[in-house]
Amino acid sequence: MSNVPISTAVRSISEERTREWLEAQTAPDEDEAESIAESSVVDSLDYEYSEYTQDDDDEDNENAGEEISTMPLGTSITNKRSKISDTLRDLMNSINSIQTVGNVNISNSTNVHIGNVTNINGNIQIIANSLSRARHDRRKTSLTEVPTPDIEPNLLSKDESEERVCSDVFINSQKFKIPKELCSIIPRHSWLAQSPMEEPEVLQRPVKYVVILHTATESSEKRAINVRLIRDMQCFHIESRRWNDIAYNFLIGCDGNIYEGRGWRTVGAHTLGYNKIALGISFIGCFMRELPTTDALNMCRNLLARGVEDGHIASDYRLICHCQCNSTESPGRRLYEEIQAWPHFYNIEKEEQ
Repeated sequence: MSNVPISTAVRSISEERTREWLEAQTAPDEDEAESIAESSVVDSLDYEYSEYTQDDDDEDNENAGEEISTMPLGTSITNKRSKISDTLRDLMNSINSIQTVGNVNISNSTNVHIGNVTNINGNIQIIANSLSRARHDRRKTSLTEVPTPDIEPNLLSKDESEERVCSDVFINSQKFKIPKELCSIIPRHSWLAQSPMEEPEVLQRPVKYVVILHTATESSEKRAINVRLIRDMQCFHIESRRWNDIAYNFLIGCDGNIYEGRGWRTVGAHTLGYNKIALGISFIGCFMRELPTTDALNMCRNLLARGVEDGHIASDYRLICHCQCNSTESPGRRLYEEIQAWPHFYNIEKEEQ
């Protein structure tokens, strides 16, 4: 094995091929052909070759010959490195200009998102594969004992037995909705509530009255906006009204969520004359001409039912509206009309007469 510079091999073979080409074309004398062949060989420094190891066997000689190329006389030579760089640059540009996202064909569409985008509107459907305990036990038993006519049990393969019992084992595509009847209350820390300015006064329970109000603000079906509204209300009640905390015991948004205000156990500041004997439930928004969303109304009913079940509200409670107790439009004329049709609604004016 010997180390030979690549430039020597290239020059020797190139001179030989050039000499043969000249002899075949014009047949000049030997000295002239030798001179032309030497002058026509491109200097090896233009290619910036490194030294290589050349084996003595024929296979390595053959491989070395494959890497040598010739070109016609008079062809302009460019730097090999720049050629490679340009080729790689063109290849990368062509790759970057193509976005492969699978078999997707979009036409006549706007506002299209491709990628990890999750939008949830309304109820959530969960698709699950469930396996009951009884079926699970039956499957384990069937794998060991599969009665099959005209076939010996030991001749039945395990794959065939699994295929027999797996057809009805799993319940596929079982759909169910997260029930809106569940009364989930978003706690104070979830909307970053301030602590009360003073020690809260304990509410005597079960309360006899429940007062329905509205906040007389904007309404929204987005939780983030409702959280902002509640925080602004608490700041206003504490700093401007000089109250201990946000006025209401609970707030209900048009997003169908119940937000904890002062909660079940604390006296509120919602209705003059009724704060110590009633819970104050306020809808977020202004409902003079329209009702809250159906989800919001359902959540209010569920909250009342939960209050009765947990012992916070008396079973024979009286449901009243803010406008029946004080000179105000709360909870809005349209909502007031709705509440009058609910069970436990109490007509104070009729009682006084």
